[in-house]
Formats: sequence, structure tokens, C-alpha cells
Amino acid sequence: MARVSIKDIAKAAGVSYSTVSRALNNQPTISQEVRTRVQALAQSMGYSPNALAQGLLSHRTHTIGVIITTISDRFFVDIFKGIEEEAKATDISVFLAISNNDPEHEIKIIENFNRRRVDGVIVAASRLSHDYANRLEQILIPIVVVNHQVEGEFHNLYSICVDDYAGGQQAMQHLLGLGHRRIGYIGMSNRPASNQHRLNAYLDALKAHGITPKASWVSIDQTADEGDLQGDMKAGQSLAPRLIRAGVTALFCYCDTVAIGAMMACRQMGLEIPKDISIIGFDDNDLCEIVYPPLATIRQPKYEMGKMAMGMLLSGLAKKPVENRMIQPTLVIRDSTSVILSKN
Repeated sequence: MARVSIKDIAKAAGVSYSTVSRALNNQPTISQEVRTRVQALAQSMGYSPNALAQGLLSHRTHTIGVIITTISDRFFVDIFKGIEEEAKATDISVFLAISNNDPEHEIKIIENFNRRRVDGVIVAASRLSHDYANRLEQILIPIVVVNHQVEGEFHNLYSICVDDYAGGQQAMQHLLGLGHRRIGYIGMSNRPASNQHRLNAYLDALKAHGITPKASWVSIDQTADEGDLQGDMKAGQSLAPRLIRAGVTALFCYCDTVAIGAMMACRQMGLEIPKDISIIGFDDNDLCEIVYPPLATIRQPKYEMGKMAMGMLLSGLAKKPVENRMIQPTLVIRDSTSVILSKN
């Protein structure tokens, strides 16, 4: 069946093409009676407006592109849910793509989105070099990067992220406040920026308490893929034993899934959590309250960040001032940490 066009409606209504166009766009230059009659006729004929044609006329398609690293990590899923909820409230459709932590592939996706005339793009990314930011800026549509800080002045390129250093400090102050002095850190090399901020917080917190961190207390995994939950757990499971053998009484883990892997390793070693060792993660994903004991962590407001990112994009589209945002995380205390009694 052929698609019903404005010309078909004009012929059936006995009016001009331009009259139908103005009536369907509810323009006041057409009488209410004509607008109502044409709109009712269009509906009865099954007319559906051509979104691309409308976008060419209005310079807006009411669509955005969203790129996340993976759908297997709840962190990115929660960000997407926040974006979609805010987009739905403003009648904007969302196209989703997966980057698999490949910056070059990410650029190609954004370029493809741009060719499809999306109004803007939101990227949940962990890697963003200065050269990469310059390339994004050339695309000329508003782009919001989530979970990474954009440094420098860029036109139409904005960022929203959690303060990883502050979160790391909160985790360390919690463990230090419980009396722990030999604290280990398990990090992930495939999230270099956020890992470095959390590692710096770990090192600075120890030094501030007069503690010289030993190299054997720190282990950075070099094998897992971005967002690979099994890889993260395997990292925690494989690296925790060597830190425990080095004498640590507590572990600060890069993320919750790494921490859960560390918990698995502790059980295999016959250790009781938190009696024998305390463990804290970072993110506050759904698994934290399911595992035993429930995992203490640093909460990132993922859903809220998605909503904020969409709000920033809407402001950019409206040519309003947009400021980069850094969100403060919060400490969530659960049963995986406790006061150290005898090992310091």
C-alpha cells in the first residue's frame, strides 16, 4: 500500500497542498474549522508525517544517539535508563549503540549518528584523550560525555562525571577509621583515568596517616575487557590472594565486581569477611546487597547522572549555557567492613 502524502489529503479535502501543510502544523493562519477537518481527514487516511522531511525543515529530528560501552554492565544500563526517562518526557527518541571501549569505533558511531541527523549524542565513555575531544568537537552537534571529565574549552562538547578521587578518599577514610593500616588496592588498567584517580586517593590517604604504602599492597589487573563482569570478578579473585599474603587487613577495590571476585578468593582461602579481612568496592551496583556479607561501597548516582546528561544536552540544543559537572559520590556502609582487632 502506498504511503499517504499531503498531496493525497489536499485532493481529498479539496484544498491546496500548502493549506494542508499549515493545518497539520496547527498554524493559526488557517481557521480552526479547516484545521480540525484536515487533521481528522489525515488521521482517517492513515497519514504519518515524514520525520526526515520534518527534520530538514525544522533543523531538528527530535532524536539523539546514545553510546554505551557495554550492555552487560549495570553501570551503563542505569545511565541509559536515566537518559531515556528524561528523553521520553520531552518526546525525544533514543538510538542506542555499543562501543566495546573502542575509541575509533566510537567516533565512527558518532559520525554515523550525525549523518542520520540526530540532534545530539551522549557517550558513556572511560577513555577520552585531548585529540579525541578535538575530533568530537568537529562534528558540530552537542555531545555530552558521561563518566569522564573533559578538560579544556570545547564548543558543543560537555562532560558529567563522578569525582573518583573524592570517592577513593571516602573509601580509604572509612577503612582507616576502622583502624586498618595495611590496606590493599586492586585496580583495573582498562579504565586508566578513573583507576588513576582512585589509586591516587588511596596513596594520598595512606601518606596523610603517616603510612608508607608497600608495592606489594597494590595490584593492577592488565587482562580484563572494559565492562566484562566475568573479567572484573576474575581480576579480584586472582589478585586478592597475593595482597592478603602480603599482610593487608583490608581491600579497596576499583569496582564492586572486582570486590566480589576478591570476596570469592577470601572464601577459597578460608577467610571470614569482615572478621579476617574487610572489603569495600566502588559503584553500588545491584549485586552489593545480594552477596554475603552485603558489600560496602562508594555509590555513583548512575540513573541521576543519565538524567543530568540528557538535561545538559537539551540545554545545549536550546543554545543555553552548559557547564561541565562533577558529581560527589557517597559512602554506603554495609557488613563487609569492620573494626580491625589484632593484625596491625
